[in-house]
Amino acid sequence: MRKKILVVDDDAELVELVSFNLKQAGYSIGTACNGVDAIKKAHSLGPDLIVLDVMMPELDGFAVCEILRRDSKTASIPIMML
Repeated sequence: MRKKILVVDDDAELVELVSFNLKQAGYSIGTACNGVDAIKKAHSLGPDLIVLDVMMPELDGFAVCEILRRDSKTASIPIMML
């Protein structure tokens, strides 16, 4: 089974670039364009890793990380901040 990575960034071109390279490396990719969507996708996809942008409108990466860490379903998912 392929590992799943959730890529979160409000810059669509960066999401496309990162997603393309991770797909080429054999990963299954999910994407989100904002913090609220990232939280929803983290719950629905159950990714093995989240690549999370720091600077986003509404909920920034730090707020998303804090929310995910407080939830027992997502607390153990590794998060790599961009």
